[in-house]
This record gives sequence, structure tokens and C-alpha cells, in this order.
Amino acid sequence: MWLLYAFLAPAFYAVAEIFDEFLDNKEFKHPLTLIFYTSLFNLVFVPILFAFSPPALPPLHTIPIFILLGFVGVGYLYPYYRGLKVDDTSVVVSFFAISRVFIPVLAFLIVGEVLNFTQYAGILLVVVSVIALALHHAHKRFQFSKAMWYIGAAALLLAFEGIFLKLLFKSGVSVSTAIGGEAMIGLVLGVSVLISGKARKNIGAMFPLFVKLSPLFLLEELFTFLGQFTESSAISLTSISVVKGITMASPFFILVYAWIGHGFFPQFFKEDLHRKKVIKKLFLFLVLIAGIILIKE
Repeated sequence: MWLLYAFLAPAFYAVAEIFDEFLDNKEFKHPLTLIFYTSLFNLVFVPILFAFSPPALPPLHTIPIFILLGFVGVGYLYPYYRGLKVDDTSVVVSFFAISRVFIPVLAFLIVGEVLNFTQYAGILLVVVSVIALALHHAHKRFQFSKAMWYIGAAALLLAFEGIFLKLLFKSGVSVSTAIGGEAMIGLVLGVSVLISGKARKNIGAMFPLFVKLSPLFLLEELFTFLGQFTESSAISLTSISVVKGITMASPFFILVYAWIGHGFFPQFFKEDLHRKKVIKKLFLFLVLIAGIILIKE
């Protein structure tokens, strides 16, 4: 069952990331405004989650972990939105594989997880594919995509997410309690951007557009929520590093969705679909997936 959850997560995340790119590049120019409005939807999905899976009062000593988890869930969004403005959506999302460098080390230091040689070889393949995707040839020289640095910062934060979730599960916290707690703290942190006068002014100015696009926000947050739920469920059942490795399949899903949907909804896709580019991406995504398969062993 954990394997099904782990593979559903990137499929759900890929849909949310396509909507994220549209909102970030086509409609909302300021990341803090997007953070504020997306966080509001926790008011919708947390009650639904709790209706299907009632939470339990967590142990007192887990409260700091919940706070850190909420900070990670909101904090990674700023560099993530900045990165989406720079490169193709599938390429940007693939840069999250940089967290492959962080997670095994953190998992070993904090929760004592140790992978075997094959799994570490898989992690290496994932990292190599990301580096190849990040290299762009321009003006007779190679340079790394700026998006890689933004997503590298986001990936570092997200590397802690799985660790914090695992610590909560080891303390007897249920999946619904963990996700709900993270979401409620994320709501508080997301709303706190109103402290900034500049952000508050922009949020007010963009409110009519938010109302107009609220169905799209609802869909984006629905798929994000589904991705979080399936990923967290998988983490509760098996290794953090294995699950996080499998969720790196989302760039492949994004490319497939773009290939199928670009002709019908071109406004939703920021994706170079020229033959050579697609072949390069597919090859590197296959290398990435090969790494994921090795990680699963």
C-alpha cells in the first residue's frame, strides 16, 4: 500500500505545480501574495480531513516539531515561486531532487535511518540528472539555471519536512493529526505576511483577481493536499528517503500532462516541447526514475 501512496503523491503534486506556475507567472507577481491566499485554503481542507479521519491531541513534547513543520511548509514557498518564474515547470520541479543530498544525512543524524549501497547509488543518479538539467548553454558557455539555486533553498527546507513527519509518527501522532497540525500552523504563518505593509497593499489590490480565480486556487490546493496526504501516509509506513525519492517522479508527470494538455490549455503550461528538448528531458527523467527505482530496493 505504501508504494501506491508514494506514486500517487507525485502525480497529484504535478497537477498542483502546473497550476502554481500559471498563478505565479500569469497572474500574481508577488510570492508573498500567493503564500497568503493559498494558506487560506487550509480553512477548507483541514475540516474535511478531520471529518474523515478525526485527530487526536498530540503529546506536548511534539508541539515544537509541529511549529517547525509549519514553518517548513510555508517557508519553502517563497524560493519555490521565484524558481517557477525562471525555467520550465518540469525542470524547476526536478531541482527538488537536490534534497537527495540532504535527506539521507538528516535521516541518519536525526532518526537513525541507514540506506544500503544500491539506494545511495540511486540517489547519485538522481543528483546527476538534476545537474544535467540545470546546465544551460548560452553565449558559448555553460551556466546553471538560476532556478536551481532557488529550488535548492526550497529543497533544503523540504528535506526537514520528512524528518519532522517521521518524528511525529514515531511519537504516535496520526497522519491526519500531523497534516492538520502543519496546515493550521501554516495558516497562521501565511496570514502573518500581512505584517508587511507592502505585502498587505498588494494582497488588497489583488483580492478581486483572487475571487475570480478562486476555483483554480481551490483545485491547486486540492491536489497539493492530496499529494501531502498520500506522501505522508507513505512516510508513516516506510523509509523517508525511499518515499522522497519516489515523489521525485513529478517532473515526468508534468511533461506527460504538458504533452497531452498543451494543445487544449496552452495557457497552463510553461514547457519547451521542441523535440530535442523533450528527448533530453525524457532521457534525464528516465535517469532520475532509474535512481528512484534503485532507492526503492
